[in-house]
Amino acid sequence: MRKLIILKSLIDFIWIVICIPMLLLLAFFAIYMFIEPDTLDVVFSELTFGNRIPNYIKQIFGLVFIGITSVSIYCLFLFRKTIRYFQRVKPFHHNVISNFYKIGYLLVGVGTGGTLVSFISRLLFRGELVINLGITPYLVLICLGLFFMVLSEVFKIAKHAKEENELTI
Repeated sequence: MRKLIILKSLIDFIWIVICIPMLLLLAFFAIYMFIEPDTLDVVFSELTFGNRIPNYIKQIFGLVFIGITSVSIYCLFLFRKTIRYFQRVKPFHHNVISNFYKIGYLLVGVGTGGTLVSFISRLLFRGELVINLGITPYLVLICLGLFFMVLSEVFKIAKHAKEENELTI
């Protein structure tokens, strides 16, 4: 139980110190990049390879990045909710199984989307065709997402076995 308290404290610390301010900054940036499109030049200045990229393409990439980051923060929010159920000693609650599956599905989406955005941005902005076959953070996110989906299935089977065991008594 002590490890669970430490985990919950760390997740809450990350949520308060990083995620809440990040959501506010992302919301501000999502609006400000349409009001003042030249601010995107600061982000994309080192990525361009000579030709001028139109602002609407930079804005699309900015929105995709904001979306991917927001989904990642939402996954952490779902994980916080799930840990609360563990603290209440309800590990087989329907919401725990549902949250694990949602987290897994979203992390697979974030990993796949991040890989595609990285590949397309290198191709568009740098003019490089790079295929990375090593371990990338996006590959780790896909693996973590698949792990959460498997964990959801394991908890679903365990919940069913627990309910059958309670009925036989």
